[in-house]
Amino acid sequence: MNKRILIWMVCGFFLSSCSDWLDVMPKESIVETDLFKESTGFQNALNGVYEQMASTDLYGRELTFGMLDAMGQVYFLENESYYVNSAIKSYHFYYQAAKFDYNANEDIKKAFNSVWLTAYNTIANCNNIINKIETLKPEDFRLGEAERGMIKGEAMAARALLHFDLLRLFAPAPVHDDGEQRVPYVEDYPSIQPNGIGVKPFLEKVIRDLNTAQKLTIDFDTTALGMSMNASGKARFYGELEYGMEGYQKEGEIDGFYLGRGFRLNYYAITALLARVYQYAGMYEEAFHTADTVLNFKATGTGNTYEMYSKDDFGGIQVDGYEEKNDLKCISNLIFAIYNEEAYNDYNLGSFFQKKADGMNQGNWLMLDLENQKIFQRSDESMDESQVDIRSRYLLYKPEDHSIGENYKISAKWYCSDDMEIRKKNVQVLPVIRTTEMRYIMAEYYARNQQFNEAYGILNTIRQARSTFAEIPGEGGNVEWKTMEELPVAQNYETFQKDLIRDAQREWISEGQLFYLYKRLDAKIYFEEGEIRALNKSEYMLPVPDDQSM
Repeated sequence: MNKRILIWMVCGFFLSSCSDWLDVMPKESIVETDLFKESTGFQNALNGVYEQMASTDLYGRELTFGMLDAMGQVYFLENESYYVNSAIKSYHFYYQAAKFDYNANEDIKKAFNSVWLTAYNTIANCNNIINKIETLKPEDFRLGEAERGMIKGEAMAARALLHFDLLRLFAPAPVHDDGEQRVPYVEDYPSIQPNGIGVKPFLEKVIRDLNTAQKLTIDFDTTALGMSMNASGKARFYGELEYGMEGYQKEGEIDGFYLGRGFRLNYYAITALLARVYQYAGMYEEAFHTADTVLNFKATGTGNTYEMYSKDDFGGIQVDGYEEKNDLKCISNLIFAIYNEEAYNDYNLGSFFQKKADGMNQGNWLMLDLENQKIFQRSDESMDESQVDIRSRYLLYKPEDHSIGENYKISAKWYCSDDMEIRKKNVQVLPVIRTTEMRYIMAEYYARNQQFNEAYGILNTIRQARSTFAEIPGEGGNVEWKTMEELPVAQNYETFQKDLIRDAQREWISEGQLFYLYKRLDAKIYFEEGEIRALNKSEYMLPVPDDQSM
């Protein structure tokens, strides 16, 4: 992916008191007059937005495997063993986040402030692109109006995504909407001291922006070149185009700005995001049809047609040696991801996902406890599926230390291979939207409408694609070759929801989506102390910063 640096990157906010708690005018924007004289300036500015989204405060760490997954109870941080997680328990704010102690210390308060500030900084830069791009004519862009629309549409979609996640963090879900106005929706540039609005009108603005973004990006992404860039996971994320598609074996001749469409909020990713928002807003029928559209997208070339998002390929991970795994993010299943070439260093991955214990220096391990968390047991706890589910067998690993029990595992999605090329390929992809989510959306819609055969048909299809054979001890000491069995079709929504959540707990390990799922559904979840309950108001909603002076 050809990366360009945003030369007017935000350096901070002018913030001084509670009364002027949000100033969304980026600093150091004095060069924007020159920046926006040519189309390449808008390309650079848009790339800069994605770079900001890849920061540790946003989708680089805290809104994926970091803070958000600590809040989602993904990691088992309560264990007293020094060799498991003592470093995090001792001094890292992730421990307080997992306890929902949002006012515990300055570290956790600073983390929330940083998410809020960085998100609104990035939104401000999106708004500047949106407002300025109409100053150039279509003919000023290499691909004319299609390119201008693509840039504007992506900026609008990024604005919508960032706002949506701020809402999901700092305001109640619709199921708990109390009518209070907490989070601003910022559409102007610059905008000083915007007011918060209610959940419903906020979601209406998100949906409006995404609908507009769809219309702006469709002209490029449905062209021969646009479809080629999105035809497969390899095309979307590695720039390896498929046979019979535009540009095949001529990738080096394509402008780098048009490659790597999986790292951009393209038309297809926007459609998937819209399905996510519809579901969160309780618009289940709209969510169902939009998700179905995503799964049925096809890319058509010269005599070849590729299903973009309907097939999952786990071939790259089904080897026992982690040093040889070359597709730990399962890119065929990804619709949209963030890119960071320096992810290993920027996000301290070598510490969080350390491969082996190092004497008294254990690092900040983000570890699961399969025995206590039970995510690879069936929701009714009738069967342990850890050996027959690819997501456990091939996407979790135990650190190399004899003192750590077999039940303690670390997400291999962030495994840091000794081979630098394999490492970069595995860790530089930061998942944001998977095709699996589209299937979950459709399954939930069916279940809410008492169509349980159809709902479980989808869940079992997901499970089948993630099933593998293993030798399982049977009766009388015999060993049997088994695989994951189909879930029985329950005839009530409560049981279905438990089964849905259990699969999501496996699918979204270290990807930052489980907290939002629990919050939206008001679901009862398992806590480290063995408690099972739904989150309360003080837990599911982060406090809006009172004073954002930095």
